[in-house]
Amino acid sequence: MVENAEPKATPPPSPATVGSRDGVKLMQGFYLLFFGGLLSVVFALQMIIALSLPAFLTPFSSGSLLMMLAGAWRLRQVRALSREWTRATGWLLTATVLLVYLFPFVWAWRQAPRSLYFSCHAFAFLAMLILTMMALSVASAALARASGRLGLRRQMTLSLVSAAVLQLAPFCWLLFALLRQKHGEDAVLWLQSLVAAVPPFWMAIGLLPFALSLSLAWTAKDIALEQLVERKP
Repeated sequence: MVENAEPKATPPPSPATVGSRDGVKLMQGFYLLFFGGLLSVVFALQMIIALSLPAFLTPFSSGSLLMMLAGAWRLRQVRALSREWTRATGWLLTATVLLVYLFPFVWAWRQAPRSLYFSCHAFAFLAMLILTMMALSVASAALARASGRLGLRRQMTLSLVSAAVLQLAPFCWLLFALLRQKHGEDAVLWLQSLVAAVPPFWMAIGLLPFALSLSLAWTAKDIALEQLVERKP
C-alpha cells in the first residue's frame, strides 16, 4: 500500500544561484542605500529644524538622495531572485525617484514658507521619505528570504508596523493641520515650534523605524557579502 506523502514546500532560492556580478550589485546597492538613507534622514531633519540653512546642506542633501537612487537602481538590476524581490525593488526604485523629484520643492518651501503649493510638496517629500525607508525594509527582507534567512521577516514586520504607528499616523495629523496654511501662516515656524515641544525621548521613539530599516539594509549588505565570499575559489 502506497502512503500518501504530503507535498513538500518549495524551498527558497539558494544563495548559490546569485552570480558574482549580481552579488556585487547587491552589496553596492545596499551599501549606497544605507549611507544615503542615513544622510537623507539627518539632512531632512536639518531642513525642518534649522533656523537658517547652511550653504552646504542643499548639495549634500541632493548627493544623499542620488546615492539612494543609485543604490535602488543597482538592486533593480538583479533579476535572479524571487518575484517578491522583483516587486520589492520595483517599489523601492519608484519611491526613490519620487523622493528625488520632490526634493527641490523642499528647498523652495524654505524660501517661501507661506506658499501652500510648496508646503504641500514639502510634506509630500517627508511622507515619501518614510515610505522609501519602508520599501527598503521590504527589499531587505526579500533578499533575506531568498537567502534562507527567514528570521529577518519578523524585524521587517516590526519596522513596518512601527513606521505606520509612530510616523505615518502622526503625519496624517500634520497634513490635516496644513490646512491652516490657507490663512497665510508660516509653515516652517509652525513646524519648528511643534518639533521643539516634543520631548527628546518621544523624538527618539519616532525615529526608531528609520533605525530598524537601516539595520535591515546593513544586514542585507552582509548577506550579499557572505555570498560573494562563499563563491570565491
